[in-house]
Amino acid sequence: MSENLSDLPLFAGLSPAQLDEVRQGMIRQALAQGESLFLQADAAARFFVLIEGRLKVTQVTEDGQQFIVRIVHPGELCGFAPALGRSHYPGSAEAMVDSRLLAWPRSRWEPLIGAAPSLAFSAIQAVGRKLDEAHIRLREMSTEEAGRRIAHLLLRLARQGNGAAPPDRGPVEIPFPLTRQDIADMSGNTLHTVSRIMAAWETGGILLRARRKVIIADAAALSAIAQTQS
Repeated sequence: MSENLSDLPLFAGLSPAQLDEVRQGMIRQALAQGESLFLQADAAARFFVLIEGRLKVTQVTEDGQQFIVRIVHPGELCGFAPALGRSHYPGSAEAMVDSRLLAWPRSRWEPLIGAAPSLAFSAIQAVGRKLDEAHIRLREMSTEEAGRRIAHLLLRLARQGNGAAPPDRGPVEIPFPLTRQDIADMSGNTLHTVSRIMAAWETGGILLRARRKVIIADAAALSAIAQTQS
């Protein structure tokens, strides 16, 4: 946990005085895989930047259904309720793998965006991605059959996780653990449907069998499924 703040993209180019401002009230925090960072409806006492690992943000609806809102990747903000004027976290965040974060008390939000405007831009980007992904899910659930939705989701996660579109040849691993229930939640399918389709893809050589991992063996074939007109 000894990396310099100036090495992080959010704080690159800041002056020593600006970096000193960023350090005020900052703590470093580590989470083990499966450990919660905060829970839905907790008081939003802190906001965070993920510097290593992956977080899963979930929400529970009034009727008790849980769904995955977003996956937080390194360099992204999380728990930025102060930026939205919220006093409580609207969802829960859990480490998908061992993770490291920077954390500040909510009272530091305005001083920090004064020193590092990139934080405000990152918050806007995160909200925009969340809305965009929600619109994509709604469109896919309304217009696409189950297999296409799952294929689109896996390709999207592979692109986000690896920073580039998966190559057509060679296996590509989504670099964080995913259960079939996670995939069902994110694609708007039942666990039974996801298990049936992914098992067929494993038999057909499109995916490789792996526990709590998704490895795309044939990205071209998966892309063809995603693009097939229903």
